[in-house]
Amino acid sequence: MIDVAPQQLPSPIRRFPSGCPGLGALAEHVLTTGTGRWWADRPDRPRVFAVTCAGHVLMRGDPGALAPDALARFADQYVEAPARFWPALGSAFERVVPRDRMLYVHQPQAPVSLPRTPRGVNVRRLTPEDVPALAALHSEGAWIHASWSGPAGLAASGHAWAAFAEGRIRSVACTYFLGSA
Repeated sequence: MIDVAPQQLPSPIRRFPSGCPGLGALAEHVLTTGTGRWWADRPDRPRVFAVTCAGHVLMRGDPGALAPDALARFADQYVEAPARFWPALGSAFERVVPRDRMLYVHQPQAPVSLPRTPRGVNVRRLTPEDVPALAALHSEGAWIHASWSGPAGLAASGHAWAAFAEGRIRSVACTYFLGSA
């Protein structure tokens, strides 16, 4: 697979569904934010497309068009692909571990009352001034901003909120992959 700019591809987003929750929004996220990379099996009339961001890969197309070593660059990443890709993934990697994932989209029927914020805690949308606080999170929490190219990208995105107490971030909630829905 070769790294390509989205404008070099013939409408890559058509190969990926729009309005999907979870990892399905990866292609839209990369097109919207510019964070991530596009891949194809060849530059002219590609048969296989992949989009990557934050250790995740979303693949579409004809896996029969792939050379045996074409997927090597995606080792140690989470791959989402139709079942027809399984033989290609199995031959490309020594060990493939399937992971069932359930995504629950909650759509409340009635207004929900919000819990009361504890004393001394301030919950608010992150701003660019919060970059140092995001960067100070423990390294195990760094994944939270990986899909936004780091703390600065997440803080400036307008899609993250945090709970602050004693001058530090205690909890962060954000859109991980920004889709159209």
